[in-house]
Amino acid sequence: MFISSFFKIINRPFMPTGAELVAHFLRKAGIKYVFGIPGHGNASFVDALVEVYPDVTFIPVKHEQWGGHMADGYFRANRKVPAVVTTSVGPGATNLATALATAFVDSSTFIAITGQIQTYLFGMGIFQEIERHHWVDYVNLMRHITKRAWLITNIRQLPRVLVNAFKEAVTGRPGPVLIDFPMDMQVANIEVDIPDVKDYLPISNRAAPDPEAVRKAVDLLLSAERPLILIGGGVVMSDATEELIKVAEFLGAPVVTSFRGDAKGGFPEDHELYAFSIGNIGSLVGNELAKNADVILAVGVTFSDETTSSYRPGVTLNIPPTKLIHIDIDPHEIGKNYPVAVGMVADAKLALRAIYEELTRRVSKRDYKNSPWYLRMKELKEKWLQEIEDLRSKAPMGIPNIVKLTRNVLPRDAIITLSAGLPQEIFSQQWIAYYPRTFISSGGFSTMGFALPAAIGAKLASPNNVVVAIEGDGSFLMNNVELSTAVQNNIPITVVILNNYGWISIRDLQIRRYAEHIFATEFMRGKERYVIDFEKIAKAYGAEYFRAETPDEYMKALSSAIKMSVPTVIETIVETRFPYSGSIAYGYWDIPSPYVRD
Repeated sequence: MFISSFFKIINRPFMPTGAELVAHFLRKAGIKYVFGIPGHGNASFVDALVEVYPDVTFIPVKHEQWGGHMADGYFRANRKVPAVVTTSVGPGATNLATALATAFVDSSTFIAITGQIQTYLFGMGIFQEIERHHWVDYVNLMRHITKRAWLITNIRQLPRVLVNAFKEAVTGRPGPVLIDFPMDMQVANIEVDIPDVKDYLPISNRAAPDPEAVRKAVDLLLSAERPLILIGGGVVMSDATEELIKVAEFLGAPVVTSFRGDAKGGFPEDHELYAFSIGNIGSLVGNELAKNADVILAVGVTFSDETTSSYRPGVTLNIPPTKLIHIDIDPHEIGKNYPVAVGMVADAKLALRAIYEELTRRVSKRDYKNSPWYLRMKELKEKWLQEIEDLRSKAPMGIPNIVKLTRNVLPRDAIITLSAGLPQEIFSQQWIAYYPRTFISSGGFSTMGFALPAAIGAKLASPNNVVVAIEGDGSFLMNNVELSTAVQNNIPITVVILNNYGWISIRDLQIRRYAEHIFATEFMRGKERYVIDFEKIAKAYGAEYFRAETPDEYMKALSSAIKMSVPTVIETIVETRFPYSGSIAYGYWDIPSPYVRD
């Protein structure tokens, strides 16, 4: 009798606990996936989630960082609804930092809910508290790598924090958010109606462009003899591909992509106006056109050092004298690294639509196919593609040829994910992406270990698409534990390990800029190559395994793997001979060296 009465008291439906309130809110907001690890710091939240929202899919990960990358990959593949990551207090929360930074730099998002010690014990130095300089301060610890972060110190704060966290995560320029959730706040009761986030969101998340800015932009574009369109992830984020194609075709303007991986597919890369990427590892085509353009229309671009060849004039860009029209949803990016002829704070889709309408109002569509600018682009494309084919013929198991073989096998709408390293560099340069959200890369923060967990998230977001994680062997050694998560949860991804026995992107850097002082970048055991048995690793987790040492073997393995309904690993032995271990770099990257003076 006593027990029955007790539960009636603490489980009054009109007075949920803080943890129950969060669970109800997530259900109402349409959150489908929660990634994380239960611990004492978030046990009440996990329990409430199971009780209140049994339909939610909880993915128990093996490390909090990889859970964050799963949530990040999930959002990048759908760009609509975020996922949630939950951790316990202490190292569980701090383990999430790299995933938060990766999403923040690349304008992706997820909602992090971290456990925290009891508010009434703040400052006492209890188990897993960081307090010597400040009492509990994860919010300040994470504030540079989140769009916004909150610490709940009173249960009445929670409803508005939930609403604002969701709103911050998905509106404007997306970014991850964090709610630090003390254990006593998780079990405290509050009398409240469950907020519906739809009641607090704007009707549209799109900022319209200023009409005067549109007119000035069109004036410049119509005066240009050598117009170029440079796109970043903002085009994909705003679903602006259709409008982009119209503007490019109207002007006869070649389209190039920034280094950041999410830009790829924002313009169909089999289109005749596609001119590949620019920057340090950009293409011959993109760099030559970019530095000779008289007007550049940049849409949703962060002008990073790798996109700009470390801002060295005449290598990739010449701004000025090239006139820059820069469209971005975030005013912080406009004029940050280059002066602008026209700066336009606006959603990419609405801005491009307005530009197209203004163009059609003023003039007729250009017949660009006989223009010197278009013919120059064609000439450069032929030259560059031949250089790449020559490289592929000299190194059939070099990564450039792996790019070609992979593209030949995968369906057009397949999603690939990439971590930092040679695979990311070369696939960013040479991969042909036909659709938005099919090329997912840790571009801005260049995080190793990203691809495998991001592929898990992407597959959950797009279950009907083939999803392939392209990993270097070094990166796979960081994250391979999450292969068990894919097996455990029946998530059929394919992981391609490009095995070159080391950190070869850095080894190649040592060869080029450090007088060939190769140190700690090749996997060695004494004087012998250290060979890791990836087959045993894959099979220990319950995944299928293939090994490929020739182009034929690779294509057969990949064709088989993507048809399987279980997680699959393909170990591909790739070229290690310098310079065939990498690809041709047409730009410049500022890496100070005591041996090379630039």
